[in-house]
Parts: sequence; C-alpha cells; structure tokens
Amino acid sequence: MKAGKPHRKATSTSVRGTPGELGVDEWFELNSRDDGSRYELIDGNLIVSPAPSFGHRRLGDRLRAYLESVCPREMVAVTATGLLLDRKPGVIPDLMVVDRAPFEEDAEVARAEWVRLVVEIVSRSATATDRRIKHTKYAEAGIPHFWRIEMRPFRGQGNEKLSVIFAYALEANNEYRLTHRIGAGSTLELTEPFPLTLVPAVLTEI
Repeated sequence: MKAGKPHRKATSTSVRGTPGELGVDEWFELNSRDDGSRYELIDGNLIVSPAPSFGHRRLGDRLRAYLESVCPREMVAVTATGLLLDRKPGVIPDLMVVDRAPFEEDAEVARAEWVRLVVEIVSRSATATDRRIKHTKYAEAGIPHFWRIEMRPFRGQGNEKLSVIFAYALEANNEYRLTHRIGAGSTLELTEPFPLTLVPAVLTEI
C-alpha cells in the first residue's frame, strides 16, 4: 500500500467554525490547500507547519520503506496520513505503522487504536511540538511505541553523530519510557513493535 496524502481533494478551502469545532471533512479541506503546509489540531489549537525540508522527507521516505519491508503482513507503514485524537481532528505524524485491515476497507485517517508505532522527525519550525506536545498526546492516546528522531544539533547530544533516534515504549500509567537511544555510526536490534535493525546513518544518506 502506498502512503497517501492526509486528505482528499476538496472543492473549497473555506473553513467553518472555530478550530476546536472542525470536523474531519473540514480538516481535509485545510490540508487540501496548495501551500504544502500541515494543519493540525491539538487540544483545540490550530498548529500550522510548513512543508518538510528535503532532508526531513528523505529520512522519512527511507524509514517508511524499511519499516514496510520488515513489519508483519497485517501492518503497513504510512507517511503524511492523518491521525484522530479522541476520534477528532487531529495530527499528521511524519510516519506511522498501522493495522492494514481498516485501510483495506477504505479508511481515510487512522485511529489511535490502529497505530503500533508513531514517528516524529523533529523539525526546526515545530521543535517543541515534536519533542513534548505530541509525545504526551500519543501516550495519552495509548499508542504503544513512539520514536523521536533528531536531525539537527540539540542540547544533550554529546558526542553522538546525527541523526539520533529515541525509542519509547508505553507504560501501564500511559506514559512513555525511553528504552533506547541510538546515534549514527551505531546499530541496534529491536524486538518491539516487531523485530528490526536500526541503522540511523543509512536513513540520512542522500
């Protein structure tokens, strides 16, 4: 299954109501605009992010292709696909591994209970959102695995080479626990959410 856009084509870009009252159709309309931006709603706040950079997209495309090749048949890796929070609009994660069945039945957006892994590549324009806000929202939604990928120098980086991947697993209290941290130049074997090998350096090659 190819990763699709988080929206369907709309005949109008008008938005009715306030951000907190947007329905899924209106969210689709926002994300049908031709400016390349992502429109997300978190706790009723509208967050607009510019189109991802080349490096950001390249890393995401490489990681999606790899995850697609190793995930179980009943799952699929997707990019630029909307995710409902509390069954309402909604965020657009950089990448998700989701249950395949709902999308074979023409689901247009993901529900949290279908998501096995969600990945955010930290962007310059949405650093706080990617590092903290989405981290919290994904945990509250019960998504079992979350990865954060740092492509640019960050506080606490130390001697690690970029990119650095932080892997989290959900605890019983619906909070994430950091399970692994791996920088470029290293290799990590994981068993969850399914067996895979992470090699950050390969993801950032041009």
